[in-house]
Amino acid sequence: MNNNFDRIRCYTDNETVDALRRMVEQVEFYPQFKPVFPNLDKTSIKELFLSITGSFDFQTRIVDQAVKTIIDFTMDEFSSSGIENLYKNQAYLFVANHRDIVMDAALLQHVMIANNMNTTQITFGSNLMITPFIIDFGKSNKMFTVFRDSDRNEQLRNSLELSEYMRQVIGSKKESIWIAQRSGRTKDGIDSTQQGLLRMFAMSGKGSIKDRLKELNIVPLSISYEFEPCDYLKVYETCCSKNKKYIKKEGEDFNSIKLGIGGYKGRTKLAIGVSLSDFIDKLPDSMDKKEILQVVASEIDRQIDNNYQLWPNNYIAYDLLNNCETYSTMYNPIEKEKFISHMSTVGSLVDLDQRVFVPAFLSLYANPLHVKK
Repeated sequence: MNNNFDRIRCYTDNETVDALRRMVEQVEFYPQFKPVFPNLDKTSIKELFLSITGSFDFQTRIVDQAVKTIIDFTMDEFSSSGIENLYKNQAYLFVANHRDIVMDAALLQHVMIANNMNTTQITFGSNLMITPFIIDFGKSNKMFTVFRDSDRNEQLRNSLELSEYMRQVIGSKKESIWIAQRSGRTKDGIDSTQQGLLRMFAMSGKGSIKDRLKELNIVPLSISYEFEPCDYLKVYETCCSKNKKYIKKEGEDFNSIKLGIGGYKGRTKLAIGVSLSDFIDKLPDSMDKKEILQVVASEIDRQIDNNYQLWPNNYIAYDLLNNCETYSTMYNPIEKEKFISHMSTVGSLVDLDQRVFVPAFLSLYANPLHVKK
């Protein structure tokens, strides 16, 4: 494909300025941003938006302020590690476990800005592009479109276009990218990389599959929330999906976005792994494509699992699920009571038999411990 990627690319700086002019006139504008800037009236917030000069300016002066507010009001603590693994003059393809629609990528941007590094472009599922306001906000925030729900031929075309676009962003524009390791969020607590994602990466470029993967500078990324803000919704979907395909209700994704942003998260940690370029370079040339994809996916999973921060909730859930006290030294009675109270509260919000809900809910929190073992 030879095109300018207008179908999927994020906005240019000039387009961002135009988009912000549209956004300040929308009814959603003031209610969405008043909590971010509580000391400013509507006119002042509007003037702030109209003073923005481009995407990075928008991210640093508006979006990062929103992320700081979210951290202050929904987290007990936020920490990160691994920034020393990155070089400011290099672009990376961050392949991340996916626990929350918005916050996973937003927290990476926050860490990059805090360390005086350029922000990344971010994948933006077409299923989430539900209003002009959200589209303008997302594409001004360096988000590019990943098309969902297409037939086989269209899916192939979309994958090739996405692969070529990402390679251009990283190779020519020298900008990093955030993408989830799988389609959709992890809903059972087990993070695993889809090999189809790696096949998409390798659809573009020249040389061997090793060359094509290596030049993307893949870096695994782990995010861990002590309390997942959408935990009970994930459990509900998981339970409803066991016997038939789960069909989302209208507005369900948007509700998950709002809960993911505003819901309580406890402690949260983002861990940046090590680039896979050297690892891929050392793979034997005798390996075929299938073997390479399997090994690279396994290395991404290994780094994500090793860097995943386990919290008392994970140990509590394991012991409750297995009716044991195997990890009782890893938490205290107050932490256990808090987790059980939370489970009881959110369990009342879904129409599920508690005999079904409770083990599924406990598994969501216990499974990361099982994987890490």
